[in-house]
Amino acid sequence: MSRDIDEYLYEKIVPYREERREKCMEDRKTYDGVFDKRTLLAFYKLLKRGTIEIVEFPISTGKEGDVFRGIGKNGYIAIKVYRMSTANYRGLSRFIDGDDRFAHIHKTKDTIILVWARKEYRNLEDYVRAGVRVPAPIDRWKNIIVMEYIGDETRPAPLLKTVMENLKKDIVYDIIEEMRKMYKAKLIHGDLSEYNILVWDNLPWIIDVGQAVPLTHPLAYKLLARDIKNMCRVFKKLGVEMTPKDLASEIGVI
Repeated sequence: MSRDIDEYLYEKIVPYREERREKCMEDRKTYDGVFDKRTLLAFYKLLKRGTIEIVEFPISTGKEGDVFRGIGKNGYIAIKVYRMSTANYRGLSRFIDGDDRFAHIHKTKDTIILVWARKEYRNLEDYVRAGVRVPAPIDRWKNIIVMEYIGDETRPAPLLKTVMENLKKDIVYDIIEEMRKMYKAKLIHGDLSEYNILVWDNLPWIIDVGQAVPLTHPLAYKLLARDIKNMCRVFKKLGVEMTPKDLASEIGVI
């Protein structure tokens, strides 16, 4: 990258600023593992077209990528960055192969993350159209997805896992309603658990939808059964006993 681009990114990615060097050493470890040359160029594209104005700090880290809070033209945003260097080709491709929406896209080890980011963005769009409570997608370029930020200026929305003890049973029925809408949209989440649901204003928000597949996918019903089993376990922790058959009936599967 040219020196001009380097300087531009230095100003826009907050933890790289000199005045925050000591305060953000832990954050910087995360940034250093994510921001390779290709990712920085993708950030440059999104910064230049105004989607991102500044990158603040990490919200969460995962196996394939990390989520950062940033500022866009309309306020706070969530920025999901998939790591280009640690892509699990086999693990990701099994959710893409068999998905007719991406059958025309050539997939290789070098491009699998780019296809995955595109898939997650499309899944968010499809869920929003179906009325599912997910972070609304805002923009995407290469391995970066920009979406609605769930939270406020003091903190991001917590995971269901971390606040279960303080919740009323009513949230179970709110989650079932989201599952019903996802099934009606014929798009199976495939990894639904207390780790992929945020809670904000006492309402559930479904996240991490990259692996979601349409009902026509060969793995769809196997993944749906896993989601149902997982959520029965979660509901029990929340004080609501429900069998997989009961939950399948509630969401319209049977």
